[in-house]
Amino acid sequence: MTTIDNRTETASSADKLLTVDDLCEYLVVSKDYVYDEVRHGRLHASRIARQLRFRLADVVAFVEANAVTGSDL
Repeated sequence: MTTIDNRTETASSADKLLTVDDLCEYLVVSKDYVYDEVRHGRLHASRIARQLRFRLADVVAFVEANAVTGSDL
């Protein structure tokens, strides 16, 4: 029998879930921007306990998908 207290595995930083506030600080954007991106399906989120959470891997993919080149400026 395994309990959470006996668990020896630690979650890697890629598995860490970010809150909306964490994400806003990380991307230096407003909460409105984050909610808008989630609402339009451009940023993946999970709803846990009625609050949005973001996997770091999904955030990195979002940033890479929105990368611009010199000609896009």
